[in-house]
Amino acid sequence: MQITTAQLNEVANLLGTTDKNVVFSAIIKTLVEAGLEVSVAFEMVFGEGTYNKMAGFIYDSLKAA
Repeated sequence: MQITTAQLNEVANLLGTTDKNVVFSAIIKTLVEAGLEVSVAFEMVFGEGTYNKMAGFIYDSLKAA
């Protein structure tokens, strides 16, 4: 399951903000507090496979530093 644009917009309205970072963070935090793994919550917001891509990017960046 992936969070839809309509759902993201509804959360933005409830929070009274247009800041996407705030909306994404609030949704992921809520899903994790509801018992989902961070990776699952992240992928529900950003799409399948994005958690591993992000983790790989961070790993490669830290390794190169």
